[in-house]
Amino acid sequence: MMVIEHDKLPTFGQTFSAAALQAVRMKAGKESEGTLPDTQARAKVTADRAVYADFAHLVGDSVATHLHPGYIHALGFPLTMSLLVRKDFPLPLLGMLHMTNRVTQTRGIEAGEEMEMIASIGNARPHYAGTLLDSVVTVLVDGEEVLVDTAGYLVRGSELGGPRPERPEREEFTPGIPTAQWKLGADAGQRYAKVSGDANPIHLNSLTSRPFGFKKPIIHGMYSASRAYSATGVGSNGPRDWFVEFEAPIALPGKVQFATSREGNRVSYEGWREGRGDKPARRHFNGYVERG
Repeated sequence: MMVIEHDKLPTFGQTFSAAALQAVRMKAGKESEGTLPDTQARAKVTADRAVYADFAHLVGDSVATHLHPGYIHALGFPLTMSLLVRKDFPLPLLGMLHMTNRVTQTRGIEAGEEMEMIASIGNARPHYAGTLLDSVVTVLVDGEEVLVDTAGYLVRGSELGGPRPERPEREEFTPGIPTAQWKLGADAGQRYAKVSGDANPIHLNSLTSRPFGFKKPIIHGMYSASRAYSATGVGSNGPRDWFVEFEAPIALPGKVQFATSREGNRVSYEGWREGRGDKPARRHFNGYVERG
């Protein structure tokens, strides 16, 4: 295994520039699909309290002693990006779709604690539209593993994961009764980029999103997930299992119908676009948070 130690986290500008060069190489046929390299990226990170406060407020949380797991995901994302844009990585970063995310923590992480983050990419497997893979960021505090963040990505058209299965039938979605409505402004993606560091052009404005196939910018999936986590009200001070599945992007500006439901230690949630005329309601995301 190759281990890459970073003195500090890579910036989004560095990794996105590398992603653009990667796209040029692959378009020129200088890269081909092979196997996922066995590589880790590591860095030690401590939360910036001022940025964290802005993050918490933006996703509807209070600034508590323990960090929102969505913020920890944002901290680790540059490490994941640094692996996805390496020359030995066989798949293109641009165009990857974030399909699922699971964060499992054994305890809350306090804002002043130093975190050792270890990122890796693996578990390539077939999907009807291409190849699924997982990026995993493991967080240690004082040498103890306290959180694992697993993001599932889809690379459309890729055969690296093996023969693709048939496309399953889409389950019909019947919306419930919303408990809240989110009104997202045209600048929602820019605001989340400022506190998360994820300035992917598809989230910023229509001029930057259009070259990537989106007529309007779309909000970050982890903004929706983090805001949904906050809405469950479970807090971040103990063991938690947090899952989200992304089903359809949210164009900006936009409105999201949102609902939570509780059963035992689990609070489930979903967000959707209400039906319009002949268009049925469409679910954007669903998931749950469960106390350990």
